[in-house]
Amino acid sequence: MKLRVIAALLLSSFLLGTAQANAITAVPKATRVVVSTTSTTARVSWPAFAKSKVTAIKVVATAGSSKTTKSLANTATSHVFTNLKSSTLYTFSVTAFFGSKAGAAVTYKLRTKAKPSLLYNSIFFGAPEDMVVGDGDQQLFALPNGGETTFSTTTPTKCSIIDNMFLRPLAMGECVVVASNPGDAYYKAADPISHSVTITAPIASLNKTLLWEDDFDGAAGTGPNSANWDVSTGDGCGTAAGCGWGNGESQSYAACANKHDGSGGLVITSSTTTGDPNCKSNKKWTSGKFTSFGKKHFTYGYFEARLKMPSGGGTWPAFWTLGTNINSVPWPACGELDIMEYAGNVPLRTTSAAHYANSSGSHEYKSGAIVNNTELSEEYHTYGMLWLPTEVTFVFDGRPVLILKKSDTGLSRWPFGPNAQGVHPKMYLIFNLAMGGNYGGAIDNSLQKATFHIDYARYYSVDGFGAVPTN
Repeated sequence: MKLRVIAALLLSSFLLGTAQANAITAVPKATRVVVSTTSTTARVSWPAFAKSKVTAIKVVATAGSSKTTKSLANTATSHVFTNLKSSTLYTFSVTAFFGSKAGAAVTYKLRTKAKPSLLYNSIFFGAPEDMVVGDGDQQLFALPNGGETTFSTTTPTKCSIIDNMFLRPLAMGECVVVASNPGDAYYKAADPISHSVTITAPIASLNKTLLWEDDFDGAAGTGPNSANWDVSTGDGCGTAAGCGWGNGESQSYAACANKHDGSGGLVITSSTTTGDPNCKSNKKWTSGKFTSFGKKHFTYGYFEARLKMPSGGGTWPAFWTLGTNINSVPWPACGELDIMEYAGNVPLRTTSAAHYANSSGSHEYKSGAIVNNTELSEEYHTYGMLWLPTEVTFVFDGRPVLILKKSDTGLSRWPFGPNAQGVHPKMYLIFNLAMGGNYGGAIDNSLQKATFHIDYARYYSVDGFGAVPTN
């Protein structure tokens, strides 16, 4: 009897210990599981487990045959799955472990959100202006549909980008600036836009050698030096250009309109008989023109004149060149380089242009302009042209107005470089003051007289390009 009591007590004690052990090692399941999704992610959250009852947590995301499992510490209360497929139904489960023993899994089904449809994105990139080495930084401008645009350059030896806002010229050559935009949550990435900027050196820094000049130091009232210049007369009728000089101009040229002022300059005066009764022609307007044709012919180099424009609507002064072969190779095939053209109706602007025949033999031209802060008739400015065999640069006060490369014309041969036989072209200089026409425009009814002042004309060789002019 005593032995049976002892055995019963031992069995009762064993059963009680087993129950207590089971109670300690029973693995709880997660409660209040919450899942939130985007188009590519899912965040699974749950309240913290008791540390004494859980040694690890496993979270699983399953969609079809795709399964992603993550083992976490027993203190974890959430996990974010990434790189999920949009608009896809996933089953998420949270399972707690005590050692190797797993608690009941808690599952939650939720579909990821649809991927948003991004809007089209593009960049309006305002083309930067050509620059001169030494210029201040130029602010860049770009307007995207969305996102943030950044600027870079593929030519870091020629230019650099400062603070993602400014372009800084570093050396002569072509600078390529690229505007890029990766888009954002609403807009797609935009296609990059590139612009090419020509970086030139200041004209003053060129290796120039003066070969010829006319400082117009003649006595007051005398005409241009006949060793350098030939005076043109007439209204164009009977010439290859035709009446109105091919442009509908209103003046007739006469020698009396070209006079030294006695102070180191030459003045071309355009006038009516009311403006100057002593200088007349067969037209209402009488004006002046003189050229170096037959006197001084030039091949390549740098040309410069210091000039003050006339005042008044309808005035059209010019400083320009023509090919000396014009009588055998008619315009435009002979080539024309307009170093400076000005219209009194647009008193702040100077323009430059190159005229030539395209591959079909038709007239074609390229032009550029600079708008000054003050009217060009108020003071003298310098107008120049650097002419090289494959490139022509027109400048105003040392700044580029137009840079024209032979490659810009699409011509295998152009009139400003050697021909197929390797013969280099020659050009002659022209100064004139036209009135009206297709560039000068309407002549001011109150205007009776206008003056075009020429301080000097100079010609230089540059790094071996250019030679003493021939006749």
